[in-house]
Amino acid sequence: MSKFERYKKKAETYIDPHKHCKKCGEMITEAFTYCTECYNNLKEKKKRRLFRRKKKEP
Repeated sequence: MSKFERYKKKAETYIDPHKHCKKCGEMITEAFTYCTECYNNLKEKKKRRLFRRKKKEP
């Protein structure tokens, strides 16, 4: 077996380039880091953090 035969493509099916969501592992396009559902959850958490009141220090 030559070195070129060893690295030949074994499958004829083509898999689109993709990534997986960092939180849930769902398959997404390469441009994104999170899927839409996880991204919306992160946005909601950030909104909640912004409206917390700070405790007054004596």
